[in-house]
Parts: sequence; structure tokens; C-alpha cells
Amino acid sequence: MRLWNAVPHPLLFSKLSNALVWSFFLLSGPLSLQAGQFFSIENLGSVGNSAGTVSAVSNSGLAVGFVTDSFGDQIPVTFNGQVNPLAGYGQANGVNAEGTVIGTTFSGSTPFVTEWSSGQITNTGISGYGTAINNAGEIAGGYETSTGQLHAFTSTSGKLSDLGTLGGNWSSANSINASGQLAGTSSTRAGVFNAFFSNGTGLVDLGTFGGASSYGLAINNSAEIAGSAQKATGLMNAFYWTGGALHDMGTLGGSQSYAYGLNNAGTIVGSSWMPGNLVMHGFIYSGGVMIDLNQLLPINSGWTINAAYGINDVGDIVGIGTLNGQSYAFELLPDWAMAQTPEPASLLLAAVGLLALGKLRRSSRG
Repeated sequence: MRLWNAVPHPLLFSKLSNALVWSFFLLSGPLSLQAGQFFSIENLGSVGNSAGTVSAVSNSGLAVGFVTDSFGDQIPVTFNGQVNPLAGYGQANGVNAEGTVIGTTFSGSTPFVTEWSSGQITNTGISGYGTAINNAGEIAGGYETSTGQLHAFTSTSGKLSDLGTLGGNWSSANSINASGQLAGTSSTRAGVFNAFFSNGTGLVDLGTFGGASSYGLAINNSAEIAGSAQKATGLMNAFYWTGGALHDMGTLGGSQSYAYGLNNAGTIVGSSWMPGNLVMHGFIYSGGVMIDLNQLLPINSGWTINAAYGINDVGDIVGIGTLNGQSYAFELLPDWAMAQTPEPASLLLAAVGLLALGKLRRSSRG
């Protein structure tokens, strides 16, 4: 899965802690949350002044992405407080529970789907782009067909499956879950791009909010999908897709928003324009509520969270932010022990539960 050991089981723990924190969150409201710290923040390393990003995070906290060097070449990397280059030129886009990284490297101008595992680089032989890998080792992305088109694919044990398109000549799978279900984007006969869902055979068009295009970027094990869709006005809003329906997540007050990451508890992260459309802030969304991640940081942290790109099943969030005017990859770690709890007493009990779960979570991660 894009984006993402044993008591309690991590999925059980994730759902329990998610339910508690969001019950607390929804009851206490955004204003009281501004007064308390819900995340601590770790600086994963500089992405420099050129293009670079952190793309995904595993449940153990391994973050991957890419930076751009002084020659303009993209370098695949892992982040752990510093930037650790992987072999080759290209991008690291996904990572699974085993720490296997999937992405793309270039031989000349030709892209190849590439794996990095245990310090070794493996060219899969697939001409195209690797975007995601699940815990079973299934790979997803877009491959170059014999006619030069790019088609969404999955690859299992070296066997490639072409997922086709929504009628156009381009498609890419962007995320894969534990069951091999996928989310992605495809061109249509009308020449626009639409988000899709796939069970591994063919594509289901997710539609839009009345505009031309939509983009599917993340899927979880419940086959919920997150992405962005265009409205009739031409503006984009973050969406989640569940039960066959597309739901508008709104914005943080600006004109547009974009969802990038989704975990198995159904929590979504992304970025949104703020009122006035001068800056973008990262957000977290759950239970129908979108909150600016900057409201959940330690007071006077010095950070501005610009975008959140991934969230794992224990609630760690990765993205890009600025500190002292410089851009860095970051990882937000849920810090329930620091959360200030308003009355009534029931909320105090919830916070105590969060504190215990938070300590157990840190112990289980080592």
C-alpha cells in the first residue's frame, strides 16, 4: 500500500487510537486543540531549494522520496533525520512493511521500475514507473507498452498484468492495498483524466464533482480511495470514495484542496489553500472534519506544514514543511501524552486512554 510489531496488533491499535483521538478531537473542537500539542515533529532532512519530496512512510516509520541535486538530477532517497541516497537516478515512491522500496530509475532517458531492498538495487525489467508496493510484494505503476503508451499495471512474482485505460491512451496505478486492489488515474476517450478503482482486472471510473478531471492517489484495505476531483467551476477539491460514491472534503478556507495519503483507519492527509489563496497548509481529515496540521503542532515550533503526503497505520504523517525559511521533509508523531484535555471528565478519561496507547505504541515500534 502507498503510504504504509506484536501486541496489540497494529491495525487493531490503529483503529482504537484513531477512534479515541477523533472522539476527543470532535468533542473538544478546533479551538481547544490549538492550545495543545497533538504531534511532535521530526526533521527528516533538507529537500534543498530545488524539487524534492517525501512520498510515503512505512508502519515502522521509514520515509522515502527524492531530492534534486545541483545538476538537476533526481536522486531517490530514504529519510531518517538526514537524506540517504539510494542507488541510481530517479524517485523512490513507495515502501512496504519489510522496508522494500519501489520507484523509478533512468537508464539514459528510459525509465525502469526499480526496487531497493537490504541495500541492493534491482531493475525489474519493466520499462515504466513504479509507484507503490504492498506487503505481499505486489508492485503497481505505469508501464510503457509496445506501442509507446503508458498503461497502469500490477506485477506479482515477475508476472505483469496490464490494467488498460478508461478509453484513452494513458493510465497509471498510484496505490495498491493488501488485496491487490488499486487506485489511479487514466485518460478517457474525451481526452480528460479521471480517477479509477481496480480489482486487478479493468478500471472503474470514479467520476468528478461536475468538472472535467479527477485523480486517484491512495487506497486502503477497505477499498476507500483518496484523491482530488474538479468541480464545475474548474477548481479542485480533495475527495474520498467509499461505497461507490465520491465525497467532497472541502478546503481549509481557500479555493482548492488535494488529498494525497490514506491509512487503514480511513484518516486522510493532504494540502489545501488557506483563505486568500496565498499559502497552502497540510491537513488531516477524519470523521468529516478537515483540520490544519499547523494547529496540532507544539506552540512556537517554528515550523509551517505546507503539505502532507503520507500517513501510516499508527498515525505518523510525512510531508514537506518550512523551518527558518528552508524546506525540509518532516515526520509528525502522535504525541498523546502532551495533549491538553478540556472538561468534561469523560474527555479526561479519553486522554488517559490515549496516553496509555501512545506509550504502548512507542514500545511496540522500538
